[in-house]
Amino acid sequence: MANGSSEKAHNDLVLSFLAVRRAIGALGYFLPVILLLSAAFMPGGLRTSISSYYYSSMREVFVGTMFAQAVFLWSYEGFRPRAGELITDRRMARLAAISAALVGLAPTSGPAGDCTALQCILGPDLAAGVHFVAAALFFVALSVFCLVLFVRGDVNSPEKRASNRIYRICGWTILGCIGAIGAMAVTGLDDALAVLRPVFWLESIACFAFATSWAVKGDSLRPLVRNMVRGA
Repeated sequence: MANGSSEKAHNDLVLSFLAVRRAIGALGYFLPVILLLSAAFMPGGLRTSISSYYYSSMREVFVGTMFAQAVFLWSYEGFRPRAGELITDRRMARLAAISAALVGLAPTSGPAGDCTALQCILGPDLAAGVHFVAAALFFVALSVFCLVLFVRGDVNSPEKRASNRIYRICGWTILGCIGAIGAMAVTGLDDALAVLRPVFWLESIACFAFATSWAVKGDSLRPLVRNMVRGA
């Protein structure tokens, strides 16, 4: 009986981990897709970035999704850290959770109007700076999951090796997109090419990349992993 109870508790814990991972992945897919679809029904069409949807009729969806992401990430414990380990599942998840909440609380620069609490306290320019830093930290933390945390463990299994390839592709894709957005902001290309919405597309690709990594970790994309094993 004791062994049965212990096994059930273990299985429940595994299922809980998988559910949280799947939820984080699902939200990563959901936000850019719903914002892209909404552009067909909104004046002005597609916005220049995901964050700029704060100043649209999709504000509640944007902020709500970021806070939902923050809640799931904060609740994610991951694996027990080794002694003296600095980069842990819990620390990276908490960093990503706080960053996600700040992205929703401190919007980017937008039209003049009523200020949010943080905009009123910090001023619009500083709040926009907080937003930019928080967004960067959010994606960097998620890339650390892909490149450092998710790839740990025994790699003798063909499925684990295939999963690790996916994680690394996702991690470098996230960093590449964020690096490109930063370079465009510094050079002014984001404004020069605004009509093409490059920032929105790069942010969306980064979202899909981290969503895919969490979906694989949550066993939602087993067919993809198996196809990579067969193709190896």
